[in-house]
Amino acid sequence: MDFVSLEQGTRGNDRARKWRTGLLAASISFFALPMMSASAPAQTTVSYAIPASPLDAALSRFGATSGVQLLYNSSITKGLLTSGVSGSLGAREALGQILAGTGLSYRFTGPNSATITKVSEAGGTADDGSMVLDTITIEGAGDGQTQGYIASRDIAATKTDTPLVEVPQAVNVVTRDQIEAQGSQTVMEATRYTPGVVASFGDSDSRNDVLQARGFSVRYNLNGSRLPYGAYSSAFLRIEPYGLERIDVLKGPSSVMYGQNLPGGLINLTSKMPTETPLREIAIQGGSHDRVQGMFDFSGPIDPEGQFLYRLTGLARDAGGRVEFGYDQRAFIAPAFTWKPTDATSFTLFGHYQQDDTISDYMPLPAAGTLLPNPNGKLPVNRYAGEPGHDGFDREQYSIGYKFQHHFETGWTVRQNLQFNSVDVDSRASPAFMLDATQRYLSRVASQGLAAADSFTVDTNLTGSFDTGPVEHSVLAGLDYLHLDDSYSFASNLYGGTFDLYDPVYGAVPPALIPRFDYNMKRRQAGLYVQDQMRWDNWIVSAGLRHDWVDASSIHSFTGTFDVNQTALTGQVGLVYRFDNGVAPYVSYSTSFDPVDNFSTTGGALQPLEGEQIEAGIKYESPDGRTFITASAFHLNQKNVTAPNPDPTGTGLLQAGEARVRGLEFEAKTELTPALSLIASYAYTDAVITKTNAGTEYLLGKELVMVPDHQASIWLDYKVEDGPLAGLGLGGGLRYQGKSFGDAANEFEVGGQVLVDAALSYDFGKLDPNFEGLDLRVNATNLLNEKYVGWCQNALQCYYGQGRTVSATLKYRW
Repeated sequence: MDFVSLEQGTRGNDRARKWRTGLLAASISFFALPMMSASAPAQTTVSYAIPASPLDAALSRFGATSGVQLLYNSSITKGLLTSGVSGSLGAREALGQILAGTGLSYRFTGPNSATITKVSEAGGTADDGSMVLDTITIEGAGDGQTQGYIASRDIAATKTDTPLVEVPQAVNVVTRDQIEAQGSQTVMEATRYTPGVVASFGDSDSRNDVLQARGFSVRYNLNGSRLPYGAYSSAFLRIEPYGLERIDVLKGPSSVMYGQNLPGGLINLTSKMPTETPLREIAIQGGSHDRVQGMFDFSGPIDPEGQFLYRLTGLARDAGGRVEFGYDQRAFIAPAFTWKPTDATSFTLFGHYQQDDTISDYMPLPAAGTLLPNPNGKLPVNRYAGEPGHDGFDREQYSIGYKFQHHFETGWTVRQNLQFNSVDVDSRASPAFMLDATQRYLSRVASQGLAAADSFTVDTNLTGSFDTGPVEHSVLAGLDYLHLDDSYSFASNLYGGTFDLYDPVYGAVPPALIPRFDYNMKRRQAGLYVQDQMRWDNWIVSAGLRHDWVDASSIHSFTGTFDVNQTALTGQVGLVYRFDNGVAPYVSYSTSFDPVDNFSTTGGALQPLEGEQIEAGIKYESPDGRTFITASAFHLNQKNVTAPNPDPTGTGLLQAGEARVRGLEFEAKTELTPALSLIASYAYTDAVITKTNAGTEYLLGKELVMVPDHQASIWLDYKVEDGPLAGLGLGGGLRYQGKSFGDAANEFEVGGQVLVDAALSYDFGKLDPNFEGLDLRVNATNLLNEKYVGWCQNALQCYYGQGRTVSATLKYRW
């Protein structure tokens, strides 16, 4: 086979990166499944036993039993109840009974696909005798589109379109409306009202979104595709939230669906995709630190029949920073195209390109003068201790992929998601390595890290349903593949002289940098998985099993070449009982694994990190769909935790440690009235080291880094609907984060803080119909400008938390 190589270099990086398009084509042809046709008309008789229940739940069970794909806007089913259906019926007759008395109607668009619409208040019939229906936007839950703060369905946790209340694990969803209402500029900001989710290195980093949940770092998927990650955690994509439809935070091990993973959880980011109704939006934004930003979002059908759809989203930003010499610049563009040759088949091609340049507000300063007293006084929050002539952070990233699905007439569905993600990073900094006895003068080192990473993923699965006696089965079986190529090179040297923290003078000439090491890792993972969601009456059992094959090769300038070949078997089982009133208690057990990119002190392979979790909880979805509550208790262990070699002249890692995390989490999202919405959350987390390696016994019983004992938040959003103030919106929130430790030895305790956020909006269409679609939103984060230390890495590296930021966004939609 001939391979075509395309070379793309990192800015300032001599390493050429090769992408083998022949391999891509071979992978596509290997994983692609041929389209097949079968005859199973919608009139086929099936046995139904769907009780009286909320309409959404009944429609979900109908789809699983009949194999009919239902398309409808979730807003039209909110608050509706059905008397259910029972007996052996055709799909049309069964669906008609379910919708009886709801004010909704259906239309079959294919042998096994139907749309549900609202009956027009005007009523009447057309010339052909069909019923006149309102025009309703069809928005599939699988595309991630939601309305308001509440998501009722989820596809990330199970890879199937499942009611969120029936998923036996805690899943927190941040919707598009919540992102906008809270003025979130990063994924890190978008998840700050999510229980148990913490910024791993503080909240002032404008370079990366590094988060952790339940005591451990979380990795990211973009549209189900694993984003790059590596041993040195340098080559990260940072996804622009304006290009996202929703953010799903999956708590606990998720290896059954996605393979290698850490036990704290996984965050899946869903990009904006083409819509069937026209969408046109432009916006401008200004704010703190001379921020200027422009945005646009266009979508809709290309042809009159709606067979071809498009979306184009873009953003450009130029801003300063909180710290002296800081800046933040971004260019982002995301096109998407959908082809729907039939009602049963769709193909969507999508991607994005992004370029970032910044000197981050994430500036390390000594603990003396920030967290601890300093005889020279308190260090100001905007103090820059680096060298602006040398420092900077440049990133170029892109992704391209497609998602394909075809619904067979038998009721089975084949899906394939393929995506390629790429990132190049050039990071230059001037950190300190010593503070003199007067606690005033720093000795600094100039450094540069060049990182690059690619990840290619393809996931093909088949879903369908069948019955065994009274038990309904929804089965998923799939095969996925991951190829990860990650590299990092690092160089540094000492600056001459010292730096006065309290009377800074800039302009030091950076020294010639000395190469310290080069690292490259290639990893390949293939996973075979199966899942069965079984339903009997109101009982729902979900069971999954996965087998992974992983091989990796690493080249390090210090340690040479090292290869690892490992296999892993992971599983998950959960039980849910769904009461007719919307209450659903659940219990689950799940496992995870994560290979270690290093070797033991004796030169052997290290065992993968292994996680296991027991979780029990209760979910509640109100019959009208306006309230969703999740409360959970969990106990998880991470085995085979590594520790550095205690011999300073030796290499490799020790492996015998173990960490235990247990806690409680609570989240409530509710529309108290049509005008008033509430988000409330709380998390208690107890995370400690329970087993240590030889030479690291001092860590036994210590708390994990940056895991606060308590965390709580509340957000209220009120809109004036009538009177002279109609169109005015007010929002506000409180965020509390308790104390935590910034280092493994628990020598630096980072105190807790309470932060206030606020929002003000106005819909000009309420003032004058000519201004329909024009609205203004003002958001303030840390409104009271609370001064606090967000994290300490050691005595020389403490980081101030995010200060007050205010932004105003003027948006027009038509």
